[in-house]
Amino acid sequence: MSYNSFIYLFVFLGVVWLFWALLPQRWRPAALLGGSLVFYFVTAHRFIVYVLLAALVSWGCGWMLTRLDELLAETRIQLPGPPEKKALKQKVTALKKATVTAGTLLLIGTFVAVKYLPFLARSFNAFMDRMPWHLTVTVPAFVQPLGLSFFSLMAVSYIVDVYRGSCKAAPHYWQVLLFLSFWPHIVEGPFDRYGALSPTLLNPPKPSYRAVTFGVQRIVWGLFKKVVIADRANMYVKAVFDDWTKYSGAAVVAGTLLYTLQLYAEFSGCMDIVCGSAQLFGVPLAENFRQPFFSRTVAEFWRRWHITLGAWLREYLFQPVIVSKPMMKFGKFCRTRFGAAAGRNWPVWLGLFVTWVAIGWWHGAGWSYFVYGLYYFVLIVLGEIFEPLLLQRMPALARWRETPAWKVWQMLRTFVLVNIGMLIFRANGLRAVLDMVASLRVPYTSSLLIKLDARDIGVLVVGAVLLFVVDFLHERGHHLREELAAKPLVLRWAVYVLAVLLVMVFGAYGDNYDPAAWIYAQF
Repeated sequence: MSYNSFIYLFVFLGVVWLFWALLPQRWRPAALLGGSLVFYFVTAHRFIVYVLLAALVSWGCGWMLTRLDELLAETRIQLPGPPEKKALKQKVTALKKATVTAGTLLLIGTFVAVKYLPFLARSFNAFMDRMPWHLTVTVPAFVQPLGLSFFSLMAVSYIVDVYRGSCKAAPHYWQVLLFLSFWPHIVEGPFDRYGALSPTLLNPPKPSYRAVTFGVQRIVWGLFKKVVIADRANMYVKAVFDDWTKYSGAAVVAGTLLYTLQLYAEFSGCMDIVCGSAQLFGVPLAENFRQPFFSRTVAEFWRRWHITLGAWLREYLFQPVIVSKPMMKFGKFCRTRFGAAAGRNWPVWLGLFVTWVAIGWWHGAGWSYFVYGLYYFVLIVLGEIFEPLLLQRMPALARWRETPAWKVWQMLRTFVLVNIGMLIFRANGLRAVLDMVASLRVPYTSSLLIKLDARDIGVLVVGAVLLFVVDFLHERGHHLREELAAKPLVLRWAVYVLAVLLVMVFGAYGDNYDPAAWIYAQF
């Protein structure tokens, strides 16, 4: 059941909302859970067992952590002195760490086995073929369940948050199951936190006109991005990247730019649809985008793009890595041998390397994804190294940095660097990346209207301009939906009807188009 399908928009959402609205307050979470399980079963069938087991592992670990805390509190009262209390606390802490480790290994281990074992086996076999001895590893080809990358990491965050005391453990299994399986975020995210989402999931507000109208507005805007912009751009992108040997020069550049437009319109459009869907029920999902193409550096771009993935990796991977005992020893070694700056920076860069490799391989099992993550790691580290040197050598830069012209230059530079990353991300393997980059030297003189006619190009240009204008207004601090809500009723409904007509008239569907499946649903 796709988020932009008729059955989802006009059947599923409507039926679930009616059940949810008509039920008494205390039964509304049951409507959300029932809708989530139906959505997943209809979409992924038997693979629903993965979600059920992930929720069971998470809930079990949370229950164990809570029980250990209660046991510690009960037993400490009966102990005679501080030494015994300290020994008990150490023992309970060790058991809690073992519980978190076991739960994390089960969840991440399943995720790695399903998504990466076949790739690792192929890479190992290819390496062994070049050796004088031959050894072949065979592993079963797993089918990746829908949303595995998302609900696995959210399950890990739940366990760790309970361990850290950031949230209380759910007393009932179904509460964790609802959090993990909630249909708006299970396919493409965002990565929500149990502590932030559970209050409204378990105690949703009453139905309201504002929630419904704001939710529908956002769904329609997401559909515009998806079916008018992204699905139309996909026709060109697919032709160029799937048969990259046929194209060069301007065609490759155009394909890369259109892929950047496609990915942004589709992924942010999906977030609009799912956030709007959740808003119908009064549930606020985490925001995943914040006008990323107004970023002045690559690091800032990733703070604005796929925000919740970056936040998850920063909190649950990067920070634990850089404060770990091996990393502290490494920092001390660098400080002793190479100076204070090395002791301060090199452990952070090593932690960044681990994080960016994780980002690359989270997106897919392939060496091109490793290079994709490594590309951004190198850019960010080079920026941290050379920016202070440039400011030291060219003091005038400090004055220029805040001028409008310099800001625009930084945005354009970041846009170019991001598009290079998009080419690496979309190309069909490292060989395709190298061939496409090499082809940029060769002019392409044929027509650039590949799979698209002049009308399609016109719609894409107008759609991209409208997307830019909306992002620009948001960047300037405007809250467009709030401002629209303050307008007269007739004007508001005229805008609503116009938006729906734009999607219906200019949407890329029918015999002439081949709409793409949701890109991030594959991850």
